[in-house]
Amino acid sequence: MQLDFLTPRVERLSADGAVDVVHPGGRLGRSLRRPILLLARDLCAFSLFATAALPRGRRRQAAALHARLGAPYVRSGSVLSRAGDDFGVWWWDADRIDALTAAGTTTTRPLIRPETVAQPRGDGWRIVRLKRGYEAQFWTDKALRASAWRHDRYDAAAWSAFVRLQRAETPAPDAPPAPADLPLALDDRDAFALSPVELTRGQMALAAGGAAAFASLCFAAFLAGQSHELAKDVAGVENETAEIRAATPRAAAVQNLDASQKKLVAYRQIEERTNPLSAAGAAIGVLALHDLTPTALNAETETLSFTLGYDALDKVAALIADLEGSGYFHDVQPRTDASAKTLVVEMKVREAAPPLSPEL
Repeated sequence: MQLDFLTPRVERLSADGAVDVVHPGGRLGRSLRRPILLLARDLCAFSLFATAALPRGRRRQAAALHARLGAPYVRSGSVLSRAGDDFGVWWWDADRIDALTAAGTTTTRPLIRPETVAQPRGDGWRIVRLKRGYEAQFWTDKALRASAWRHDRYDAAAWSAFVRLQRAETPAPDAPPAPADLPLALDDRDAFALSPVELTRGQMALAAGGAAAFASLCFAAFLAGQSHELAKDVAGVENETAEIRAATPRAAAVQNLDASQKKLVAYRQIEERTNPLSAAGAAIGVLALHDLTPTALNAETETLSFTLGYDALDKVAALIADLEGSGYFHDVQPRTDASAKTLVVEMKVREAAPPLSPEL
């Protein structure tokens, strides 16, 4: 489901260079997402790439290779659209599009999409009335299988020529369907879904750091809640023990109650100490402050280590200072692995919980 406030700015480029604003974009979409430039259908070419004979894990790769090698232009742009197990390949003349956008009337660095992928998905045969010309389409299971454009309205001869070229199990109507005027489909994944190419490196680093910090805070809150509940349970047991001892003078029962009370007190003391999980959460929070994300983390009873990339070398001095200043760690030692091109930071956890004694 597309959230309207995250919708990017959407413009349409016509063959004469005119640019129309189709959607102004949502409040956050205009500032956080790259705008989308829809190319008029007469500026694009469409082909269906069948993948039935290919391994499932290689189908998108093969379609992308076909988009590069089978382009009908000297310098082309392309985009893939999902069509069941197959892929629809859209091409456009990159030199022509660059010339049309050189005037600067379009938004800088837009994501280019054919206007067809921004239409609501169909089923069967249909004709769409565009701002300029008409597009004949054939759909199966909400996937576009064939598309053709002509300037004039489809007559019986043009419709017959389009139908004759398709391999379709669904029979086509003898007469061309009435042209339909379609709205913009803002929830279409091929046209408007947020993709990683829209995010800058800084935005991705900020998002990763924020996610790590949020996870650390949630984990710390969970531990605090567990400790609070354990403290309440211990206090309740202490009160009940005192009441039972006052009402039950038998020495053996009182001795058993004392042993249970000592166990609960020991559990509470252990809970208040630093444990490997809380130390790991603190370390992740410190890494997030330096915009660093570990590729591996090893938490043991008294030690903790994590692995970073070589690009963290220039931050290691400040990182060590913050880790030692957090109160959780001491004896922080970095070392490098030249073969793996990684930086490993090892440290000892303060007040690590000792193992329980046998009598408890």
